[in-house]
Amino acid sequence: MSKINFDDYLDEEFELDRPKKHKRDVENNALSGGRQKRLRYLSDMPEHAKEGAVAVHQNFVPSFKPAEHERYWLLNYLETYYNDQVITDILWKAKGGKEANVYCCAGHPSTGMELIAAKVYRPRMLRNLRNDARYRQGREILDQDGKASYSRREALAMRKNTRFGQELRHISWLEAEYQTMEMLYRAGVDVPKPITRGNNVILMEYIGEDRLPAPTLNQVWLSKSEAQAMFSRLVDNLVIMLSCSRVHADFSAYNILYWEGDFKIIDFPQAVDPRHNPDAQALFLRDVERLCQYFARYGVRQDAAGLADELWGRFALVNALDAHRDAVVYS
Repeated sequence: MSKINFDDYLDEEFELDRPKKHKRDVENNALSGGRQKRLRYLSDMPEHAKEGAVAVHQNFVPSFKPAEHERYWLLNYLETYYNDQVITDILWKAKGGKEANVYCCAGHPSTGMELIAAKVYRPRMLRNLRNDARYRQGREILDQDGKASYSRREALAMRKNTRFGQELRHISWLEAEYQTMEMLYRAGVDVPKPITRGNNVILMEYIGEDRLPAPTLNQVWLSKSEAQAMFSRLVDNLVIMLSCSRVHADFSAYNILYWEGDFKIIDFPQAVDPRHNPDAQALFLRDVERLCQYFARYGVRQDAAGLADELWGRFALVNALDAHRDAVVYS
């Protein structure tokens, strides 16, 4: 059985919790052809989902038992990693969100990880992606293989915001997040170890224990000495990110996981390249301000604007020297 193409039936405004209303409209012959397709998907989905679980996914029977519609797309997205011996089971949902859910999976022995986090972006019918225009400035359009894509057709689809263009943008958004995590992990930034990605999924190191995920920093209380040390390390992380030409652009206690006295920075889809994004300096200032505001509760006093200017000045100087050296070499 081929996978259901959700986009053939649904658009972003369609809501799953309105089947009765659509049924009445069909009976009254008031639906357009497009809406009839959506209704047909609703009536077909349970049948397809049951067939998928038996005919396609008979070798992958996870412990986690979600609702039927979630089960179908979850199996479609994660089955390949079961077959590739990356995961052996889906244990439970660690976090739910508008754009993505995070599932705790059992890692295959070959990975050396007991638990793996699977960040699964939700299907178009269930997700509500943020307005990302500010973060896409100067960003390359990446395909699912991580390669820059510049075809006239793709650029036109993005500009007109067609369904294909929206899907291309979504793939690029996910790929940019994975590549950023991979680069920052290699550079020594405190991020979860990325494992692999594809088919709407990013697999990474799981932080926490089974049934006990690491809380975000805003959910814990630190001692003053611990807070001071952690603040200094987080500033160091911002410096390393800048040296990698990345600004997180959503840096806050909500995107920092705390576990056993250590931390990991998460959620990088909106990260920007300060060499090409004209709003990067403003976004960096916002990141530093949020960091300073959070740690002020522990008595850590820091001039956010002054710190941001200092760190940005170092980056700008190094970037200018690199540009000058490259110009000399190629002149």
